[in-house]
Amino acid sequence: MSTRREYLRAGAAVAVSAQPIAGDHWRVRVGERTYEFRVAALGDGGVRYVPVGPDADAVGKADVAYGAPAGKGYMVRVAGRTFTLLSPAGRKGGGGGGADGTVRAPMTGTIMKMMCKAGDRVAADQTLVVLSAMKMEHKLAAGIAGVVKKVAASDGVTVEQGVELVVVEKETA
Repeated sequence: MSTRREYLRAGAAVAVSAQPIAGDHWRVRVGERTYEFRVAALGDGGVRYVPVGPDADAVGKADVAYGAPAGKGYMVRVAGRTFTLLSPAGRKGGGGGGADGTVRAPMTGTIMKMMCKAGDRVAADQTLVVLSAMKMEHKLAAGIAGVVKKVAASDGVTVEQGVELVVVEKETA
């Protein structure tokens, strides 16, 4: 089953598609770049992937990816980096102005540090939560500047994938 979606990257729409080739072999296209992987689902909701093919940057180097809904977008953790994918404005499921300001756990983990409280003014790329999962620290941001309206977790708490952690409301000028 092939899938194709559009997301925003650096403010511009980019097409992302995934197509099964044979068995565990998949072809993924992000914008103009094409990648091929062997993939295996993990019991914790992640996917183990190994790049294959003549154009692979790291043939044979396995890594793990996780994904979770994030408001009107999708949060993906790949190769130690977390990305929030947003639908382009004006499209079905689009955020109208971008991120909706909801920070969700990209995977099950433990809150190492909540770096905000209700009422704080925050920048779009400011780290609001540090989550520990898979022996790594994941720094999470809301993607919009505004005021923290809700903090739904605290230091040391274990949270499930997709759980709402912080809500930031965009300030109106």
